[in-house]
Amino acid sequence: MRRGGIYWVNLGPSQPPEFGKTRPALVVSNSVQNEILNSVVVVPLSTSPGEIWPLRLRLPGFPGEESFVVLPGLRQVAKQRLVDFITAASPDWMRRLDEALMLYLAD
Repeated sequence: MRRGGIYWVNLGPSQPPEFGKTRPALVVSNSVQNEILNSVVVVPLSTSPGEIWPLRLRLPGFPGEESFVVLPGLRQVAKQRLVDFITAASPDWMRRLDEALMLYLAD
């Protein structure tokens, strides 16, 4: 399971404002740790419009509807919740995501 991979992930059960149901999510945890641990850290995708830097980033080239990575939805999930691989984000785009994550998580 590599960082930058996008999977269908079962995020239920959940309570508002958490994302629920099975939806695409981007793996943001370190690839080396992903091999060792039984869980990964993901950020869910949403089709709700509008990029809001650094909270919501448009994911170019995602198949289907225009989609946005929603950083406030960041969460750890068991690997068993990953249903199916969809695609992977480009290294250039992942660098942009890293900048957004640093802004979102910093004080």
